[in-house]
Amino acid sequence: MAKTDYKIKWITRTALCTALVLLAQMIGKLLPAGAVIAGPFSLNQLITGSLVNLVLILAAASAGVWSGVTCGVISSILAALLGMTPVPFIVPAIALGNAVIAAAAWFFFTRFNGIGIRAAGVVLGAAVKCAVLWLTVPTLLGILPDIPPKQVQMLSVMFSWPQFVTAMIGGMLALIVYPALCRSFAGR
Repeated sequence: MAKTDYKIKWITRTALCTALVLLAQMIGKLLPAGAVIAGPFSLNQLITGSLVNLVLILAAASAGVWSGVTCGVISSILAALLGMTPVPFIVPAIALGNAVIAAAAWFFFTRFNGIGIRAAGVVLGAAVKCAVLWLTVPTLLGILPDIPPKQVQMLSVMFSWPQFVTAMIGGMLALIVYPALCRSFAGR
């Protein structure tokens, strides 16, 4: 494949995945806000987070690590600009978490063919993303003035174990979708 063709495919796939992440976030905003699963973990976060992680993983696995990272960073920034992030100052933490899961997916999905090792990569990526957010979000919220302690507590929980759950669901869905995606791309 010519270098120009590769660049065009990379840009197209990255833009499409970024649009899909934003679409998932917009759909999430349409869900009822009161549908709580546990604590501040809501149906909205479950569906939106799972879809976002699915797309980030597929972007990295199919178009390369920088596609997944770019998609994760740009979608985090755009979500804040569109008012879909609860506190815009936590965007760097969200972008970092997205980059981490994209990098893990890229490594395991492109280097290994076995579903078992890819599944281990999903677990590792989900755990590291969760750890990054669990550590960085409360730290960022703690240094920001004028954020009520109750909101800090709610957001700290929202960006902790629920991130692992949504990353795992998105990753398991990616394990199912990725082989079909590869077959589809192979024909082009």
